[in-house]
Amino acid sequence: MSGLFVNKVLGALLASGLGAIMINKFSNVVMHPDVPEPEKFAYSLAVETSTAPEEIVEIAFPSPTWLGARDAEKGAKVFKKCKSCHTVEPGGKDGTGTALWNILDRPIGSVPGFSYSDGMKAKGGVWGYAELDEFLAKPKDYIPKTKMAFNGLKKETDRAALIEYLRLAADVPQEQLVAMVEAPTEAVVETLQDTADTALEMAGDVVEEIIEDVVEEVTPVEGGH
Repeated sequence: MSGLFVNKVLGALLASGLGAIMINKFSNVVMHPDVPEPEKFAYSLAVETSTAPEEIVEIAFPSPTWLGARDAEKGAKVFKKCKSCHTVEPGGKDGTGTALWNILDRPIGSVPGFSYSDGMKAKGGVWGYAELDEFLAKPKDYIPKTKMAFNGLKKETDRAALIEYLRLAADVPQEQLVAMVEAPTEAVVETLQDTADTALEMAGDVVEEIIEDVVEEVTPVEGGH
């Protein structure tokens, strides 16, 4: 056996060995990727939160709830909270608070001889539906430093019922309040006008297309009979 043949055999064995080692290494990389343990790569997803204050949309007075809660019988029961300071009958006398007969549409702070707070005297205006509702909701907010110690009626339905009771406590009761319809603003009018103009333009285009189609159908083809 020549030395050249032995060298070839040894070379082939060496190449086969190296090949086996490379295949083994490659398979380990594929089958067992070097992935770090969860606690070493885990991360938390930050949840985006809005810090902007939420817009509170106020319903214009009177709300449908307020209009539906006008109940003089219930209002008489609510008035029991006011009886310690006010009267509500014809010719009733002032107490800690003024007499409330004919209160609706009466000028604010106008009862002769009554000792009003400076805030009440400076308020101005009349006791309309909206004014009474706002005052009854929280007197100290509506008229700062008022002498009235009452904390107010939180429930809109209670205020509506009480005001209906007070409406009828009059020589000639005022007309019941109806839903207020605000006049459209200039921006709303412009938007409506733009919408109308666009609709007319679109309608005109459609009519024009229809006319063109009809004309094409009725026009005689050149050379036809």
